[in-house]
Amino acid sequence: MPPKRDSFDRNVFINCPFDRDYYSLLRPLLFTITYLGFNPRIALESSDSGEMRIEKICALIKGSKYSVHDLSRLKAARTGEFYRLNML
Repeated sequence: MPPKRDSFDRNVFINCPFDRDYYSLLRPLLFTITYLGFNPRIALESSDSGEMRIEKICALIKGSKYSVHDLSRLKAARTGEFYRLNML
């Protein structure tokens, strides 16, 4: 079932690390998105182990008009080399 239009327009998918080191950045990000009247959507919001992770993430992305992707931890293979992203 497709998301309701009003929720789609206010949803923001967040793609970021979910570990202890990133937690200090995630909390203010979630607060700011909520404070501005948007609905943050993250993969951790559902802990249904029966659902495939990729399907859950795809559903969150499809149900969100906006997205935030923190790529700050991506590293190049060698010093001086730029990290390469192959995205559609």
